Formats: sequence, C-alpha cells, structure tokens
Amino acid sequence: MGSLQRGVRNTFRNTIRAVAVVVILAVAIAVSISMLIARDAVSAKIASVRATTGTTITVSPKGFFGFQGSGTPLTASEVTPLLSLPHVTALQETLSQRLSSTDTSLNASTPSGDLGQQFGGGFTPPVRVVGTNSPGTALVGGAFGGSTEKIVKGASFASTSDADVAILGTDLARANNLVVGSTFTAWATHVTVIGIYSAGSSFANNNVIMPLSTVQRLAHQAGQLTGATLTVDTLSHVAATTTLVSHKLGSTADVTSTVQTTQTALAPLDSVQTISTYTLFGAVAGAGIILLLSMLMIVRERRREIGVLKAIGAPTGSIIRQFIAESTTFTVLGSVVGAGVGIVMSSPIASALVSATGDTSPAGGFIRPPGGSPGGFTGGGNGFTPPSGMPTGSFRFGGFGRTLTQLHTSVGWGTLSAAFAIAILVAVIGASVAVASVVRVRPAEVLRSE
Repeated sequence: MGSLQRGVRNTFRNTIRAVAVVVILAVAIAVSISMLIARDAVSAKIASVRATTGTTITVSPKGFFGFQGSGTPLTASEVTPLLSLPHVTALQETLSQRLSSTDTSLNASTPSGDLGQQFGGGFTPPVRVVGTNSPGTALVGGAFGGSTEKIVKGASFASTSDADVAILGTDLARANNLVVGSTFTAWATHVTVIGIYSAGSSFANNNVIMPLSTVQRLAHQAGQLTGATLTVDTLSHVAATTTLVSHKLGSTADVTSTVQTTQTALAPLDSVQTISTYTLFGAVAGAGIILLLSMLMIVRERRREIGVLKAIGAPTGSIIRQFIAESTTFTVLGSVVGAGVGIVMSSPIASALVSATGDTSPAGGFIRPPGGSPGGFTGGGNGFTPPSGMPTGSFRFGGFGRTLTQLHTSVGWGTLSAAFAIAILVAVIGASVAVASVVRVRPAEVLRSE
C-alpha cells in the first residue's frame, strides 16, 4: 500500500477525532471563504462607485444658488468649451425658471401648506421649468430624493430640440389633467406635452422639463444658463478638473464637486474591506494553527509506527507524504463543508458588516445637488427667499447611501480555486512542520522509548 493511500485511510482511524478536526477546520474555512467573498463584493462595489459616482462637477453663477442669492447668469460661450477639457466626458447645461400663475396655465401639484406659509402669507408654489440639453438626466440623481427621470408615457425630446414641447412629472400632469398630446401655456405660448416622467419624489414630479433652446427663447434669455454639470471619467481626476474649470471661469462662477461627499460615503465600505481582510488572514492563520496542533498530536501518538517504518527501510519522504496525505484529507473534507457554509454566510455577513459601520450617507441634509441650480434665475415674480440662516441648496435624502449598502455577493471559480489552493498549502505546511520533529529521531531511540 502506498504512502498516500495509508495517509487517507489513517484519517479515519479515530472517527471522533476525525469528525472534530473536520468540523473545526470547516468553521475556520467557512469564515475564510465568507470573508473572501465579502471582501471581493465590497471591493467591486467601491470600484463601481468610484467609476460612476462623485464624478460630477457643478457650475453655477457666482453668488447664486437655489432659492436665494444674486449674480449674473452664465453664458453658453463660457460653459460649452469646458466639454473639450481633459477627462470631461459629458456636459449638461440647464436654465431653470419659476413660473407664477400669470406666466403659465399650470398649477403646482402640491399646496403651500404650513411650510409654504412660513415663507410669506398667501404663498403660492410656483411651477418649476427646467430647460436642458440632457433629457433623461435633467434632475441628476433626483431633486429632493428622487431618481433620474424615467419616461412612463409618451417620449422625450432630442437634446438639440427647439420645439415648443415638454415632458411633465406625473404629479404635475395629474394635478392639471394633462396627458400626452395635451397643451398648456407658458410665456404666452402653447406648449405640447409629449411625455410624462416619474422621478421618485413629489418635488421632482412637480416639474416641467423642456428643451434648453426653447426655454432660452421663450424666457428671452438666449445663450444664458443657471447651471451646468460636467461629468469626469474617473473620481481620481475630479479634483484636478475642478481646479482647471475654476481657473477657466474665473470669478464668474462657483465651481464645486461631490468628490469629498463620495469619499466620506465610501469610508464605511473601506472599513468593511479592511475588517474583512484582517478577518480573512486571522481565519486562515487559525485554520493553520488548528491543523498544525492536530497533526502534532497525531504524529506524536504514532512515534512507534514511524520508528517501525524507518526500521524496515521506509524513506523519510514516504513518511512525510503519508502524513501530508492525512492532513490534506482533513483539509479537503473541511473545505467542502466550509465552502458550502461560507457561500451561504457570505451575503448576510457582508450586509451585517456594512450595517455595523453605520449609515454610509446622511439621512438628509442641505447639500448642493450635482445638476445645477434647483431654482430659476428669474422667478417670474413668485419665487421666494428663505429666512437668513437657512442653508442654501437642496434638501435630499440619502438614496446614495442606500445604494452603497446594497451589496450583492457572488462566488466565482477563481475565488473558490484560490481558497482551495490556500487550504492545501496550509495543510502541506502544517503536516510537514509537525512530522519534521519526529522523523529526525533514530528508529532504535523511538522503539526503546515505547
């Protein structure tokens, strides 16, 4: 019988001990695999977020933002050349307006309520019109907690359109009994509804989105902009590009980016990645120590067997291979059981680690949205100014944070192969170290001590 066969058979010489060793190894291997899978999922999420989130730069007129401020509108001649800057992949231009009841036949879908009355008695909410050259992302992440607008009926318009057309939010269309094909008036012009969109929040769904050229023409603001959003290829280029844009525009604009917000939001995921890495190494080390101690105990119990084998001429390498085969059998059995448990545990463990690090984004707060000014530059007489001390910008809930916590673990053959290779390496090292302390003893000395 060969040394490998003897090693495999010796694994089951003591059933209770074999089961105990396999179970303990399975636990350690399960933790290792679940940590490895969780770490891969978190790493993939971080890479995805860094590639697609926080890569926007917001440009607004100097001293103006949201519901308050002053300044001079930006011009297309100032902003459009920014698209040719290095690492800039897209440029969204907007001209936002507020229309009062004297400027449009539309009525806002939400009443002023107590909050509206705080900004002046008899306050009537205006209708917000957003002129954009980027239909589909005009709300950029969703005004006030929504998501980017999604057409639910009809169609959108081309980015270069100059037609008197519009797409309406679902709430605004419902409040005014408008459907695709209906018309309303704005700036004394009949505008046709060609689509209805939904953006996930009442505020976002109370907007009118029209072609940028159309709003500029009807509002008599040719070539003027109240905001622009530049998209940069990667998060690592945002800071340098922000500096370059600021230099290009000088004192005419405020230039900000979301890079710091994104870095802050990713901090908990970075912590999870670090925790999972340390736990992975700890679990692997634990499995190695368990296997080493188990093999030391087994080898010392078989000192007489080792002496007899050496006395009859068995080479040292053959004896080592026998115990390596036994150690590997323990490891393979533990790996099979541990892999199944680890795969099942990986998703709950990843979610628990993310939850334990805290919310990845504020539940809400006044932050500058990445899509230009949320308010019109010339409000048609019905805009309002918040009380002093009220933060500028938009109040938006943390949908971004919820996105970060939605981890999806997946198991690839590469991950499992790497885990199995590490387990076998640990088994070989553990058995070799354990048996090396005995095989150096001469057969006569071993047999005399028995």
